[in-house]
Amino acid sequence: MSKMYGFGISRRLIVADSALDILSRHIQLNAISAEAGGILLGRHLLESPDLVIDEATVPQSSDKRRRFSFFRSATHSDIAAARWRESGGKIAYLGLWHTHPEDIPTPSATDIQDWNKALVKDRFDGDTLFFIIIGREELGCWVGNRQGAITKLSEIT
Repeated sequence: MSKMYGFGISRRLIVADSALDILSRHIQLNAISAEAGGILLGRHLLESPDLVIDEATVPQSSDKRRRFSFFRSATHSDIAAARWRESGGKIAYLGLWHTHPEDIPTPSATDIQDWNKALVKDRFDGDTLFFIIIGREELGCWVGNRQGAITKLSEIT
């Protein structure tokens, strides 16, 4: 079932089943699972302030994966650029995702630093990027803006 989060003034982020399926395949369920991650791809809806995450890139062989760390390679950016071109500019880069080996995910200082770097250096449409951490029991979602403010989002049920 897709997930929906409220942010800003009457705006929603919808994480579609197709993206959730990809993310859920990488939950760190056993004691030796390495962190996984990628980028979030989706759409800015026409005539609506809402956004939809439809896709997520999967871990690439060029990534560096450890039990408690993940380094995302440039291959993910190449995939995002290709998807944008293939879709005629409809599929956009919306943010980053990775896993944590904890039940309820909490961003580390390294995560916050990575997110702030993305907000400053990455090219993206709109004024926000989203950051998802997949825990063993919960998915945590944060939004960051170009001014560097990062806020945890609550799921709308």
